[in-house]
Amino acid sequence: MPSGYGNEELMARGFWGPRQESAEPLADRLVGFLWGLDGAIGETLRWSSSRPPGKPIAEPVHALQMLADAFDGNTDAPHLGVTQSYQGRGEKTGDASITMSVGGFSDSPNVRNSVVLKWRDGVDVAGVILRQLVSAWDPDWAAVAPRSFQRAMTEVQPVGSPGPKLGCLTYLSEGRAQALPGGMDKYVEKLDNGGVVIGSGEGDGFLSLDKATELVEMLGSGTALSPVPTDRSKY
Repeated sequence: MPSGYGNEELMARGFWGPRQESAEPLADRLVGFLWGLDGAIGETLRWSSSRPPGKPIAEPVHALQMLADAFDGNTDAPHLGVTQSYQGRGEKTGDASITMSVGGFSDSPNVRNSVVLKWRDGVDVAGVILRQLVSAWDPDWAAVAPRSFQRAMTEVQPVGSPGPKLGCLTYLSEGRAQALPGGMDKYVEKLDNGGVVIGSGEGDGFLSLDKATELVEMLGSGTALSPVPTDRSKY
């Protein structure tokens, strides 16, 4: 873990706006995410869920059954999507968890889709975990940070305020990346999908609190961190 954070839990969070997806494509995304994590981290993480109990959720048939059952149980408000949680374990990540609210397509600004992965060990895999989240779920923005970093940043990016929140590592989708000002090349890695990852450009890639605060204040006058989506599928 970067200096000053001890052995804190890390969170990789991805968010996007209304996007209608049924159980089948969501199961494909989930399986792709889990398999992609295994390949990126270099080990097979063991994931479990209470539904269906005892069956590996990384297997396509079980992932589809789980999500299809969730949609069937949510017939009163299908436009809100479904919420699922899974527990995992790996040698490089320690105890891990995934919580996702996906498939929502309501026009309400209070409904947004998200995937959150938490783990305690392995800061060295933070970058690949963020990239796998981006690859599988196509979020509008995503970030990795320990909770203490998020708390320390609340003065410049208050909890509950709309728009992306910079973390130690931050992904911005193509539309947002195009709005970044010049002079940020040192901190920006361009991805094949047109989006970017913002980091320190050195060491573990993590931004310090001071540098993240400086970047938030610099970007605040532009649209890269704007709450206004650039297209209907984004948040």
